[in-house]
Amino acid sequence: MNTMFSTGQVARMLALPTYKISYAHSTGHLAEPAFRFLDKRCYTVPDIRRVAEHFGLTITDDALKTAGKETR
Repeated sequence: MNTMFSTGQVARMLALPTYKISYAHSTGHLAEPAFRFLDKRCYTVPDIRRVAEHFGLTITDDALKTAGKETR
């Protein structure tokens, strides 16, 4: 099963303010995540890697596994 993350969770993982991620999406500089639920962005692991790359950050597999456990 794929774990989904909210914009807030992604922002905490990457130590970014949520508005920066939202602004990058709304201006078209960053592609929208492939999945939305109740009109909210839902990020998968590849989406998170793309966001991190856009902001010049790296994220480890361990960080993603730890974050995935917190959502349960």
